[in-house]
Amino acid sequence: MDTQRHYLKDTYQFSHPAQVSSTQSDVLGHYILLDQTIFYPQGGGQPSDQGNIIAENIVIPIHQVKCVDNEIRHYTNQDYSHLVGKNVECSIFKKIRLLHSQLHTAGHLVSNIVENLYSNWTAQKGHHFPKECYVEFSLKAESPVVPSLDTINQEIITCIMKDYCIETLEIANDKLLQFCPNINYAIPNKPSIRVMRIGEFPYQPCGGTHIKQLSELNGLTVTKYKVKSNTLKIYYDIQ
Repeated sequence: MDTQRHYLKDTYQFSHPAQVSSTQSDVLGHYILLDQTIFYPQGGGQPSDQGNIIAENIVIPIHQVKCVDNEIRHYTNQDYSHLVGKNVECSIFKKIRLLHSQLHTAGHLVSNIVENLYSNWTAQKGHHFPKECYVEFSLKAESPVVPSLDTINQEIITCIMKDYCIETLEIANDKLLQFCPNINYAIPNKPSIRVMRIGEFPYQPCGGTHIKQLSELNGLTVTKYKVKSNTLKIYYDIQ
């Protein structure tokens, strides 16, 4: 089913009405499908939102959300099939949403800075789970320049002090190369693609949630790196 995805529009919306479309189960347990949702499903290296669905004075805990076969599955603790067709209120945990959005945006900033400082490395993927965040880069040249954590951290401070805005756009698929000419990984073949950028850094395809301003990343620090063969991992955290 085609669920309206409000999490793409406003990171700072923590409650929203919806209607239960159906309830089912899979190997992960019972789940609820809604006609619209503010719950971000795990993906793109970002963990899912958590929260509650409130219906008929019942508080239904949502501990995980996944997108499977284009369905946004809200996993819960039991069968709630008696609520199909009912209007409900979705409420996500604000603290968790904001932390995940900060860590996800921080991953973009780290990748932008490293690619700008060390042109022989190009970002491939990110992992933005709390306390285990990193961005992975692949080598473009034969003789890699070893990154300096001090240099990267100083540039992070500079960017945060400039308080760059984060911009998101929905663009037609056939315009992707105009916005992201150097993209080097596959993008799903959909009619439209969501892209984001920080300040004047290049656009990047992204379907995650983001903060509005870099000032919300105070305390961001790259903590260590590992180089193995042609792969570089840079780890980061927000203190």
